[in-house]
Amino acid sequence: MMWKEKCEEWSVDPVLNPDFKNQLATMVDLKEMEDRFYKYLDFGTGGMRGEIGVGINRINEYTIKRVALGLAKYVVESNGTESGVVISYDNRHLSKEFAEWTACVLASNKIKVFLSDRLRPTPELSFMVRELQACAGVMITASHNPKQYNGFKVYGADGGQITLETADRLTDILTTITNELMIQTPSLSHFLTEQQVEYVTEQMDAKYLTHLMQVTQSKEKVKKHGAEVSIVYTALHGAGNHLMQEACQKIGFSNVHVVAKQALPDPDFSTVLSPNPEDPKAFDLAIKDAQMCRGKIIFATDPDADRLGVVVMREGEPYFLNGNQIGVLLLDYLIKEKQRQKQALSDYFIAKTIVTSDLGENIAKHYGIETRNTLTGFKFIGEQIQKSEEEHDKTFLLGFEESYGYLIAPFVRDKDAIQAAVLLAEVALDCTLSGEDLIDRLDGISRIFGYYQEHLETISFKGKDGLKAMNQQLEMLRAHPIEALGSFELSEKEDYLLSESFAPSGVVRPLTLPKSNVLKYRFTDGSWICLRPSGTEPKFKIYYSVNAQTEEDAAEKLKKLKNDFQMFMEKL
Repeated sequence: MMWKEKCEEWSVDPVLNPDFKNQLATMVDLKEMEDRFYKYLDFGTGGMRGEIGVGINRINEYTIKRVALGLAKYVVESNGTESGVVISYDNRHLSKEFAEWTACVLASNKIKVFLSDRLRPTPELSFMVRELQACAGVMITASHNPKQYNGFKVYGADGGQITLETADRLTDILTTITNELMIQTPSLSHFLTEQQVEYVTEQMDAKYLTHLMQVTQSKEKVKKHGAEVSIVYTALHGAGNHLMQEACQKIGFSNVHVVAKQALPDPDFSTVLSPNPEDPKAFDLAIKDAQMCRGKIIFATDPDADRLGVVVMREGEPYFLNGNQIGVLLLDYLIKEKQRQKQALSDYFIAKTIVTSDLGENIAKHYGIETRNTLTGFKFIGEQIQKSEEEHDKTFLLGFEESYGYLIAPFVRDKDAIQAAVLLAEVALDCTLSGEDLIDRLDGISRIFGYYQEHLETISFKGKDGLKAMNQQLEMLRAHPIEALGSFELSEKEDYLLSESFAPSGVVRPLTLPKSNVLKYRFTDGSWICLRPSGTEPKFKIYYSVNAQTEEDAAEKLKKLKNDFQMFMEKL
């Protein structure tokens, strides 16, 4: 694509947003201008995400209408016009407007639209698709990204993020749509009058909360003792506040303190540097509130409330749990409850991503539970649930990933922070009644199965040259095989782009997961390193995992693995 021609097309268009027209007229940085117009914003495996602004490589009303038109064409060719599409949105800048523009584009193509009448969390959108038996769903969100971002996530009829095949077909359709400035529709009020668009109201919240009750494992225990767990909750200015409070009250956790300064939706996320529960600084205000009200556990949800972060308070001091630890706590409790209910554990399976700690898999194996590993992205966990239901084999027990995403009850088919919070509150209650806390529970698990430690490094790239440099990282590693890193001896290299695993002995075995630009190095002591480009943003991610018999030994081993790999990379 000739970026200068596309930029000129926008600059002279008579209907272009006046603010955009002024920005283009005063823009002097050619590098920035090229970055805004050298390509359309990528449509990845779940949709598109990017910075809000002028240009086809940005999120704005024109790129939103373009991808909405692409989805409309897909729905029409799939004969889904009558079953319709559900649309929801979070608190970000222009989220409501993007949702309404999407609704108008779909409705103008004779597609029934169910539009949320207010902001709602991503997991509720997944639920609504299933409840309304729609053919697709759209969530306007940029998840946990900074305030300048927004996005367009697409869901299939099962309520899960679209399959790779659907994403590829949508990408093909989008290549035929290059007239984004000419996509015009009647007003939303017109389609509401014609009943082509119908609002989804608070009645759907009540239905979600009714289904949520199945997450609770010991209803009598929670009903009797739920108030004994002192919870501090922060929505981080996002969409989770209303549903989280309603869920806790309905299930029986009445002792909930909400961080008032972060309770209301705020697209600028004015009290945090990043609205990401993976960032310890996001908990600063919640920790102060917990110290004042003697809260024992802190929950934080990201803007679209699909990720849950957790802090345990001990004598007024915070202990941060990572995503792997939260997943292990949920799994351990579910196993104990299934045993108490005298259910056959071999009838169940769990699903996790290949960059998630092996501890959960080892626990599951100990109890005869199958583990299904997937590529990174909760869509693949959702696919495993769908496959299991279609084949009538095993029952889903838990899905989790290291990036703070969890699912317990599959009436939702994406990660769900509300579900995770109410179940972890029950775990915390179980600990309280046993005279311990979540840290004690984790230590007890580690004494049996070993101490696991993980670390994630993220390298950010910017612009056209940055994307090229990001992809070159993995090509360099493919060209320079690793046989050992210091004392870490390689046992296997998994190359998911080639769909093959290579052992030092020369043995090659096939990998059954879909192709993806991912490398994973496994070492003889159980440690591993995994490298992949992010599927939603220009970032390169390096995952480390180690285990040892003591926490101190695991920490030392992790430090050594990171140093040895960094030294290897510096020599390339």
